[in-house]
Amino acid sequence: MADWLYIMVSVVVAAFVGGVTNHFAIKMLFHPRNPVMIGKRRVPFTPGLIPKRREDIAESLGTVVADYLVTAEGLQEMVLRPEFRSQAAEKLGVLLERWASSDKTVKEAALLIWTEEEWASLKSKMAAALAAILQYGFRQAWQKYDWEQKPLKDIVPGWSEENRQIWGEAAAKAILDAVVEEMLSSKGQRLLTKIASGLVDNTGGFLGTMAAIFMDEEKLVQKLTPALVRALQGDEARSRVASAIKDRLELYGEKPVGELFYSWIGRDPESWIGAKLQELPLEVWISKVESMEVASWIEPWRSQAEAAVPGLADRLLLLIARVIPPAMKAIRLPQLVKEQVQKFPVDRLEEVILSLSGKEFRAITWLGVLLGGIIGLVQSLMLLWIGR
Repeated sequence: MADWLYIMVSVVVAAFVGGVTNHFAIKMLFHPRNPVMIGKRRVPFTPGLIPKRREDIAESLGTVVADYLVTAEGLQEMVLRPEFRSQAAEKLGVLLERWASSDKTVKEAALLIWTEEEWASLKSKMAAALAAILQYGFRQAWQKYDWEQKPLKDIVPGWSEENRQIWGEAAAKAILDAVVEEMLSSKGQRLLTKIASGLVDNTGGFLGTMAAIFMDEEKLVQKLTPALVRALQGDEARSRVASAIKDRLELYGEKPVGELFYSWIGRDPESWIGAKLQELPLEVWISKVESMEVASWIEPWRSQAEAAVPGLADRLLLLIARVIPPAMKAIRLPQLVKEQVQKFPVDRLEEVILSLSGKEFRAITWLGVLLGGIIGLVQSLMLLWIGR
């Protein structure tokens, strides 16, 4: 055989062997999927490397992801970056603008998140939770600050001589105005007429008989009413009533709150107020709120809300940053990654890896061809030189 033909055949054969070897080496990463058995013996190198070491790969990948790729410190750093904060503030601003110009009611907005049944259940839970919070807050404050034993003056803000005078005058005006209003009503006039009739009936002797014959109770009431109104609206009446209320307030101010409550309602004040809080129509109030437009809640505070958006974004991101470590610990990221990798089909994994590294794998195959050709060339030249 001619030397050149010998060299050519050696190069081609060696290049073919190198290319085929590298090609099958790459294929053996994924194939065969399952072990090949001859009798009771497993054929070596089956299954392929990745199917065989799938569990170890999943565990190692989970550790790498949790320890180096997706770490709590890395996520916290990303969340607290200035550009991330500005993006969060921008998103909150857009959301505020959208809801401020929306015509949706609170209920319609809620139904974007929950179903009708879930929203009804949530309303009941909110009402129950709010009632429980009010009950708990009142009882805690009542016991913590010992309101039952404290004098009324120590609890009412602004308790002073001057304020008691102001409160007395305001209360006197309200009371006398209510009395005058009631007196001028048809019901009040009937009551005055009844009183006048009773006075005449109770007057004995000759004077009483003459009054019963000649006196018209309705006319008497018509004449007395303006005088009574002037008297009640006069400065003297208001001054006297205000002074009486002020004195009564001064007396009540020295008494413990628990004693005052018990004297007024005849029950333990803590249990009575707790029962009244329980009776609050919270679900009715929530139903009224849900019929209002979201924009009507936002508009009065819109300028303040817009100014508060950057600070709110900062606080939300800080809260998220604090929650990240316990959240990652709770989800057990290494275990989660391991489980997901184990569930991932090997054929799909092969497709993904080949789609990402197909060029590199082909380059490895052709590198085997090149190296095999070089080895064949060197080998053939050495053999020809030795043979001579």
